[in-house]
Amino acid sequence: MYDRNYFLAKAQENYPQLYYKKLNADISGCVMSNGESVLLDLGEHAVGRFSFSLDNVDRFIDAPTRLIIKFGEDLNEIHADFSQYQGGLSKTWLQEEVLNIDYPQTVEMPRRYSCRYIKITVEKTNAPVKLYGFCFTASTSADVSLLSPAQTSDSMLREIDTVATNTLKECMQTFFEDGPKRDRRLWIGDLRLEALADYYTFRQYEIIKRCLYLLAAGETDSLGFLSSFVYETPYFCSGHANIADYALLYVVSVCDYYEHTGDIGVVNDLLELCKVQLDSFEAVLDSRLIVTPQQGWFSFIDWCSGLKSLTALQGVYLYTLERFSGLLKSIGDASHKKYSSLLSKVRAASEEYLFDKESCAFINELDGYQLSVHSQVWMILGGVIAGERAKELLLSCLSDGEAKQPVTPYMRHYVAEAMLKLGMRDEAVQYLKKYWGGMIELGADTFWEAYVPENPEFSPYDDRMINSLCHAWSCTPSYFIRKYGL
Repeated sequence: MYDRNYFLAKAQENYPQLYYKKLNADISGCVMSNGESVLLDLGEHAVGRFSFSLDNVDRFIDAPTRLIIKFGEDLNEIHADFSQYQGGLSKTWLQEEVLNIDYPQTVEMPRRYSCRYIKITVEKTNAPVKLYGFCFTASTSADVSLLSPAQTSDSMLREIDTVATNTLKECMQTFFEDGPKRDRRLWIGDLRLEALADYYTFRQYEIIKRCLYLLAAGETDSLGFLSSFVYETPYFCSGHANIADYALLYVVSVCDYYEHTGDIGVVNDLLELCKVQLDSFEAVLDSRLIVTPQQGWFSFIDWCSGLKSLTALQGVYLYTLERFSGLLKSIGDASHKKYSSLLSKVRAASEEYLFDKESCAFINELDGYQLSVHSQVWMILGGVIAGERAKELLLSCLSDGEAKQPVTPYMRHYVAEAMLKLGMRDEAVQYLKKYWGGMIELGADTFWEAYVPENPEFSPYDDRMINSLCHAWSCTPSYFIRKYGL
């Protein structure tokens, strides 16, 4: 149905330049014996490759020296005992290497790491050794010379912007990675938020275009939904998940791209694929125009345990319908009337069937009468509720101890977006400061994959050791601060 070879060729045309920077550790060299360790601090979070030299001290080393080298995004990771890991993801993502070095040499470690700290332990040596020439070669496709300071008078927001742009920079490699430590894939949900931040920071539109084409080349499922992520290394490969809300947000990402670039060529290339995402979603609406979950796919929304996401997913659909019908109208595509008409009908149905008048909230049987911030936010973004009613609803739900609350910066982005849509500027500023500022208070120099202020040890994978502490979807404070002049 789609010319994937064409999409891959277009992606290759927009392959970004990588920029390299050599970072020297805070220690120039040291002499070490059995059981001794040295901790290196690069002074900043970095993504790249590590090298060092090993030499004799007073006599030739007549047996291999065994080193254990651990890379950590923070000191908690450095000091963690990886042998005790009990998480749900593969332990091999934990950044620790055992090296046997036969003779004095310069060691160029072949793998890429994401870290600020490096701990080197001499497990076994027949004689003291000297380690020196520590060098970490960092890489990014972000041209930092293009970045101007955020124009805000608020010192905390300036600091948040700095950490957010650094997070984005680290995730900008040959495409927008979700996290440079773990996964290292192109996910639709992360792409959408990285692109929003990039439009107002580095403004490197080619990498956004490249990501749109890479995802377009992915396999679709039986319903027509795009693969939610793809691999690029060592060769292009589609991921195994087709997430309904991500398929919709791909369409929104195309709309964002056209809004910021006016590049009609990309829109023309991807328009049919975008229509298929919306038409496939329309096909799973019931007679009332409410989405019905299908076997074989699911919605993400957030890493919130026990979250019922049908109402939120309906909101994502409305949000996408509104953006896409606007795009079609702006380029003179007559089918905008079809999507605009559907938008009005689905909005009306959503209020009729998903809104509980007694509690004045989106609580319904289809979501097991669960109250969640997620449902309220996406109904606001989907235009089902607006004005003072929406403000009261959002604030009430955010302060309700019984309501399901967001646990990722990804969902927190959409909370802030809903606030700004409702004109809640002061509330949005405080929200950014409390949440993203809270990570900074805990020592973050890049923003994390997941953060629950009441439980900083939270992990969606049941062990914080595996959490990504530099994650793409957490970079959007820069977007809000710069777009809205916060």
